[in-house]
Amino acid sequence: MKQIVYVFAVIFCVCFAVNTYAGDVTNAQVISLVEKTCKDMETDAKGTIAKIANAEHPYKDSKTPSLYVFVYDTSVKIVAHPKKSLIGRSYKGKPDVRGKKFRDDIVNGALANGTGWVDYSYQKPETKGIHKKITYYKLVTGSDGVKYVVCSGKYLE
Repeated sequence: MKQIVYVFAVIFCVCFAVNTYAGDVTNAQVISLVEKTCKDMETDAKGTIAKIANAEHPYKDSKTPSLYVFVYDTSVKIVAHPKKSLIGRSYKGKPDVRGKKFRDDIVNGALANGTGWVDYSYQKPETKGIHKKITYYKLVTGSDGVKYVVCSGKYLE
């Protein structure tokens, strides 16, 4: 009997670990992360940008690496991202592998509507290949008076 309980406990732990690692992210988690980041940007833009760049939790979820936040300025330049090599790069007019200029759509949508969703194709952390992704974005004015577009997304596949 103890062996059966032990086997079920091991199976449960493995299934839980795989599910957590798989990075099942909900729309609510994405929106919540963007909202929290916007509030943090309003009170301490410089500090929040530094924490995002250092991939600190919650800006990059420690249990679900595909849940992270990134920030554009209004000229479509990345000002904060957990992958430091992307910071400072302008992505204006640059499409994804399928030709969609999603970054322009994100910033233009934020400037026009304040918030919204955009779908596109992107590399998923810890995997190979291109995956479909949707990103929620929101326009915020930082504590430094600068307008930023705060984003987070989830993979659909």
